[in-house]
Amino acid sequence: MKKIIYLIKFYLLLVIITIFTRVSFAAADETPGAPEIQTVTLDNPLKNVSSIEALLVAILNIVEILMIPVIVFFIILAGFKYVTARGNTTEVEEATRALTYAVIGGVLVLAAVAISKIIQTTVSAF
Repeated sequence: MKKIIYLIKFYLLLVIITIFTRVSFAAADETPGAPEIQTVTLDNPLKNVSSIEALLVAILNIVEILMIPVIVFFIILAGFKYVTARGNTTEVEEATRALTYAVIGGVLVLAAVAISKIIQTTVSAF
């Protein structure tokens, strides 16, 4: 598990460095005489992302878009568990727990979006 977390951190750092740096390479011609130098530049592939803040906002928007259908799915799944419980107390408790966790997950996702908007508004006010 530690190796996976380490690899994720490494690749995330590699992606951030790749996105936010502009690298210039010089290639020398190997023919005798005066070498000809060619410059190659790597541009940012994400046109709308120019800072760490913009990258985090983009990631949060993607997480929001992906998580809302998942939350709706789990709420519907909890409803099916209620219907199939047929009065069995243990299954009703399981359905209640599933619905509670789905609602808590939805609240956490919406709270993360709201907090990011509040921080953006506060920071841009200065």
